[in-house]
Amino acid sequence: MAVITIPSDTEISGSVYYEIHVKLPLRSFVVKKRYLEFELLVLTLCHHLGISSRDFPYSLPGKRIHWLNKTNVVEERKVALAEFLNNIVQDTSLQNEKDVLSFLQLPLSFKFTKEMLSNGRADLESVEKNWYDVYRNLKLDIVNESASNVNEKIQLRDRISRLYQPRMIELLQTLGNTDRNEVQKRKQLIGQLQEKVDELLSDDHPQLSKSKRVLGGGAAVETAETLPLDNKELLQHQLQIHKDQDKELEQLRAMIARQRQIGELINSEVEEQNAMLDRFNDEVDYTAGRVKQARNRARKIL
Repeated sequence: MAVITIPSDTEISGSVYYEIHVKLPLRSFVVKKRYLEFELLVLTLCHHLGISSRDFPYSLPGKRIHWLNKTNVVEERKVALAEFLNNIVQDTSLQNEKDVLSFLQLPLSFKFTKEMLSNGRADLESVEKNWYDVYRNLKLDIVNESASNVNEKIQLRDRISRLYQPRMIELLQTLGNTDRNEVQKRKQLIGQLQEKVDELLSDDHPQLSKSKRVLGGGAAVETAETLPLDNKELLQHQLQIHKDQDKELEQLRAMIARQRQIGELINSEVEEQNAMLDRFNDEVDYTAGRVKQARNRARKIL
């Protein structure tokens, strides 16, 4: 299984962001990057290596734009960009370059190792096998977190949604093969981590109240879909939902108008049929009168 995958993408303000999933032995996270940022990574690496971009050993997918078939272009790029990044992190001369680590939002002290990229690749099986090690590392990261102002809290929220929440979800996903008591115990441990996360994101500090995310009135809560989004992306997400709802309402309005039009046509047809029946009844009455008159004349002749 590849260390890096790009299974999905998101469009923000008309730009496509590729969602890079990085899976390491005891940690996994998601990084969002535009195609332009991949190009800048290549240029920066070439500058530091003292080579031309033409001599860079790994190629990016071609910069093709097909407005009528944009979806296929994005899908092809996701595969090619994932292969590009996996080639870089497997290359011992590039994998630990500070530009690569910065691009993947890893600390500069982090080091890719051969074992990490071969036998130690992170997946749900390895999380399940090393459940308590993963939990302890995650707990240590969360306990050491803090935020004293609005900017730090925004950065903290990003780390929680990008690093900690996905790992907590993986810990929950690997509870199925343990006994009931152990499942309950582990759920309580994860619940304690969630309480700590909620405490870190609380708005008790007056200077931090401005960073509160507004998801709407009532009892609106974060979902798996909104957790990875920052405030700007959340706003874009809400605008897109409103746009989709407006589109659905417009479709519903068109359907209702069409149904009304059909109803009016049916009503017009029924009225025409009624008029025809009235004329038919008049003709029957007129014919019956003529028949009666004919019979009277016939009796007089006889």
